[in-house]
Amino acid sequence: MKRFLFPILSMWCFTASEGRLPAATPVVSQVHVVSVHVRDHAAFDAVFLLLQDTLKLPRVYGELSKPGNSERRLYAGFSVGNAYLEPCGPYATDPPFSPTHPARFHGLTFWPAVSITEAAAELDRRKISHLPVIGGGGQPSFIYLDDAMLTGMKQAVSLWEIHDEHDPVNLDWLRSSVDAAEGGTLRVRRLEEIWMASPGETNRAQWAKFLSPAIREGDVWSVGSGPALRFLPGDESRIEAIVLQVTSLEKARRALSQSNLLGQSATDRIELNPAKAFGLRIILNEARR
Repeated sequence: MKRFLFPILSMWCFTASEGRLPAATPVVSQVHVVSVHVRDHAAFDAVFLLLQDTLKLPRVYGELSKPGNSERRLYAGFSVGNAYLEPCGPYATDPPFSPTHPARFHGLTFWPAVSITEAAAELDRRKISHLPVIGGGGQPSFIYLDDAMLTGMKQAVSLWEIHDEHDPVNLDWLRSSVDAAEGGTLRVRRLEEIWMASPGETNRAQWAKFLSPAIREGDVWSVGSGPALRFLPGDESRIEAIVLQVTSLEKARRALSQSNLLGQSATDRIELNPAKAFGLRIILNEARR
């Protein structure tokens, strides 16, 4: 896979209340994966079919559950242009799911801006706690963060590096796959934002340390050419919602109505009904012309 280096667009600093730090070597290039934890195999299949058959997003990898694999954890990936959504599970007690919401957005995996070994060294320099690098030898390499200010029971953060440039799970392929599918049912162009619940200033300051030197405007961080991260007040660290950019809100609204998936609707934004999307909050914005 080609390496996408994070452009240092300008000198970056914290807000006055957080103090100032000089621009640093970036750790991450952009969000690559948003994982969807599911309660059981039935929930995995339900989310899989929502993304594949109803929304018609390009499937990168994975398959439906099969009889006899009830103990095996399943993974699948679906392209949204500049990242992909990854249903995975079961995670029945990790922590428990709501009876009416058997799925939740759970994890962010970032593509490193430097080699993964250099990224690990930079995390150490920033005093961001993480596990050792795993993988390699032709297989993807991973770093899982275990920093209590960035992760939690409902949120995981990791980095991965893919060494095989022909692996279809790369950013070039993700863009072309959505173009070939014409964005699927909703005419998706890209993942625009990820809404992050944040429990306080200490949490946001640690995210600032991790994302530096990304560009910040208010509560929104622009992270390379991937989705932006929008931080919202919350009682714990978790992913609240994702925002997909679509070609036409009116066409998306009609498609959701026909599929009985339409939730809250406004002139400038619509949302899938979370009860019909297994607890997932998926919001649609129209692409700016």
